[in-house]
Amino acid sequence: MNKKISVCIICKNEENKIEACLQSVSWADEIVVVDSGSTDRTLDIVKKYTDKVFVLEDWPGFGEQKRRAEALASNDWIFSIDADEVVPETLALEIQAALNSANVEQVFSVNRLTHFCGKFVYHSGWYPDKLPRIYNRSRYRYNQNMVHESLECKGAPIIDLKHNLLHYTFSDLSVYLQKRTGYAEAWAEERYKKGKKGSLLNGSFSAVFAFIRHYFLRRGFLDGRIGFLIAAIQFQYTFNKYALLKFKNINTKPEPKD
Repeated sequence: MNKKISVCIICKNEENKIEACLQSVSWADEIVVVDSGSTDRTLDIVKKYTDKVFVLEDWPGFGEQKRRAEALASNDWIFSIDADEVVPETLALEIQAALNSANVEQVFSVNRLTHFCGKFVYHSGWYPDKLPRIYNRSRYRYNQNMVHESLECKGAPIIDLKHNLLHYTFSDLSVYLQKRTGYAEAWAEERYKKGKKGSLLNGSFSAVFAFIRHYFLRRGFLDGRIGFLIAAIQFQYTFNKYALLKFKNINTKPEPKD
């Protein structure tokens, strides 16, 4: 018996990438899109592929927004995908075949291959990148993390699919760096609300280790100059997280005393 599946996408201002994503999942029984308030042509493009379009501008974070999307789906089987990802036909056929014999306890992971600054990245900790993305919402849900959200499926039997999910991340480096800064701010905000404090010393050590991990331990050097760039960005991002957390509660500079 064929099981129906809903593809769930959250997005904002993705006019340059979302059409390729939507075209690649046209085989799905349903496409659900939750938009966070796009001001470009994103919604016009999306409406060509689905009528299940919801605009929810009160941004609660990535995890909660994905929970909203899965709750709006008509089917229990969910495939959560990002607007800058593309499902090749080989993966689409593999997903459909896997679902035919799936049970509600199983979770399927896809192996994401990222295209960054004109090149597919096969090392640097970016590949293999196995992500649980296909699941039955009667058993599993996304967590509520502001950033770096993930599927809550501890103890689930996870089946790794063979074919790659293609991830076309930012070709404009400045946009990518801005987004990484946004992630660092969200990380700091989340921990600040939990009463955590940042340390520049911890941030410095963590940043150095992040570079070593991505460039040497995860063999980023095999990706050439892109591997070095990734490691350097990870260094910067890691330090920024701790620095933003440390100074989170300093909103104004104190007035000098007479």
